[in-house]
Amino acid sequence: MTFQVEDSISETVSVPLPSARSLAAPSLALVRSRGEIDLAFQEHDGRTTIRTAFQSGCLRLRVPRTLPGDAPCATIMNTGGGIAGGDRLDQSIAWGENSIASVTTQAAEKVYRTPGDAARITSRLTVSRGARAEWLPQETILFDRAALDRDMQLRLHGDAEFLGLEAVVLGRKAMDETVRSGMLRDRWRIWRDGRLIYADALKLDGAIAERMGRAALGAGARAFAVLIHISARAAALLGGLREALTAAGGLAAASAWNGLLVARFLAPDGATLRRDMLAALAALREGRAMPRVWMC
Repeated sequence: MTFQVEDSISETVSVPLPSARSLAAPSLALVRSRGEIDLAFQEHDGRTTIRTAFQSGCLRLRVPRTLPGDAPCATIMNTGGGIAGGDRLDQSIAWGENSIASVTTQAAEKVYRTPGDAARITSRLTVSRGARAEWLPQETILFDRAALDRDMQLRLHGDAEFLGLEAVVLGRKAMDETVRSGMLRDRWRIWRDGRLIYADALKLDGAIAERMGRAALGAGARAFAVLIHISARAAALLGGLREALTAAGGLAAASAWNGLLVARFLAPDGATLRRDMLAALAALREGRAMPRVWMC
């Protein structure tokens, strides 16, 4: 298709009109974030110190100063300002024999909508004999049409102890956000001395709001979490945890078996979920203060 124009010397020329395809936005390769953490703790002269602290891409590590006698708490930061489709984060954390340390995140992680690929987060945790490990990231906030594939693998050795938490908020109620659709795939695998002792898989996709509204799935909840404690003391801690959950603002329940203690939470919003989780963590952490970034 052409149209006629006249140039400066009055000569008529034919100029082709652009096609609809050529007017479309150019196909550009979107910039994707990559981040990697390799962190290892060790016990030295009765104190836990850092043996390895590798960081690359958008992930950064900080270990704030602690008071005498306190265990270190490493903080993971995502300098990308959130997670988008196609981003890839890899986290490897090891607790050496008899070490005691916590790992958390600077803030709640936001996962933005994507036109295609899912964001991927892999976490590989190893806890050696005599070590006490805490994995306490703050909430993950999913926005409408976000897609996240998250995989957690934990390996315990001997009498190692572990306390871990993962929480998801489907949009911020205070901002009037609703997650109508999207995808979340969340997997846990836990081994002790090479034997699989816990496996859990969750997948939400398609019409998430509709599915979470079903009584047998989410009962209308917009936030949920799982809390796992593994130790020889797990069964003894169940009574105190259940007592703490009696005042929960959302739905919460806990069970213990074979050295595992697992609590699950459903809440109408992120604020209610956080209050319920903090009450449960206070019972399991026996009064020890939460990492300071949780109180910011």
